Amino acid sequence: MANLSTECQLTDLEQQLLDRAAELVPYLQKFGTMIDEKRHIPEEVIQKISDAGLFKLGTPKEYGGHEVGIRAMVEIVSEVAKGNGSVGWVVQIINGNNYNAALSLPPGVLDSIYNTVEEIRFCSVLLAQKAVVKKVDGGYLVEEGLWRFGSGSKHATHALLNLKDVKSMQESKAVEMMLAVVPMSEVTIVDDWYTMSLKGSASNSLEIKNVFIPDKYVVAHQEGSLPAQLQGRDRYRPYGQLIIIITTGISAILGLARGAVEYFVEQAPHKGIAMTVHTSQAAVGHIQYKVGLAAMKVESAHLHISRTIDQLERHVQNTEPFSLREMAQLQTDMTYAAMLCWEAVDLLMAESGGSVIADSNRLSQIFRDIRGGSNHALTTASTGLELYGRVLMGLPPQHLMTLGAASVLNGARGRVT
Repeated sequence: MANLSTECQLTDLEQQLLDRAAELVPYLQKFGTMIDEKRHIPEEVIQKISDAGLFKLGTPKEYGGHEVGIRAMVEIVSEVAKGNGSVGWVVQIINGNNYNAALSLPPGVLDSIYNTVEEIRFCSVLLAQKAVVKKVDGGYLVEEGLWRFGSGSKHATHALLNLKDVKSMQESKAVEMMLAVVPMSEVTIVDDWYTMSLKGSASNSLEIKNVFIPDKYVVAHQEGSLPAQLQGRDRYRPYGQLIIIITTGISAILGLARGAVEYFVEQAPHKGIAMTVHTSQAAVGHIQYKVGLAAMKVESAHLHISRTIDQLERHVQNTEPFSLREMAQLQTDMTYAAMLCWEAVDLLMAESGGSVIADSNRLSQIFRDIRGGSNHALTTASTGLELYGRVLMGLPPQHLMTLGAASVLNGARGRVT
């Protein structure tokens, strides 16, 4: 399925990485049933991804990474997700978190982390379910902490964990995170990821008890002002929360929907329609209509994603803050794109006959995975559409990430600018 002329927007290295991801798609598809049954990604698959350099998309060049652009990251991860949703989700999460770590952590901290092992992989949870934390000499003592949905944690070397819990975030009405870098050796992975969707992402809860974290590994993280002197990668630092929304939410969903359209089109000429004289779905008018509609939904989702990336890059280049309306539109673009992708797969699922309910059916797995992915807090359409509607009508936003940045948006104070 065409990716809307992304080739001309990628560097030679980015195109090579995209090609490597495409080459892995048939390999990954063979592991679909095994990944779901075992509820994790086999180590040989992780190694294959690593060998292709696909865990280093968001890693800075000075630490041996590729430091690809945001557009390239979306496209490459999307291609991986065409092979398998759980693998795509983990690759998306680790790369998005590596990128976030590079923007959030001071150079000295990054130096100390990247000097320990050859390939650093960050997982993260940006809201603690429970966090009992005390400030002590030289750092913080986490007496007890629980973080839910630690996607990629089984394959991570470090975790980025917010030391603030849900209650404190809601009370402050802002995303003012205290991100702590914790080696996975200090974290207990709780085996509680029993789901219908993205089973292989092993998004288990993370638990910490009586762990000391030195001051240098705890960083206050909040959208802030836009100092003009920032250069290179640092220019993206003030937009960190918005980049998280793009890099850790939509890529795998887009890839799953693209994969669904490709799979349906591949199967349709050889598949009849039960209880009819039709021997080929591809020859039936209403199937042709549904395929066309599904494909347009996926392509429309990609257009929304592309608009968001264009808008972000323009603001970075011009060192401009987002207005409240622009921020709401960016967040809603991602959630609306996820909804379009889910709707596309749902259309194809409805035309796939009774055999599609088999767990081993590739479209069935895509259907389950994209449903779960679209319910992620950063891609839930109802939350995004409510946000955009509120801002358009002059009401204060209800979204915590929007509220967290609104205070620095030219004194917006919840009003449209």
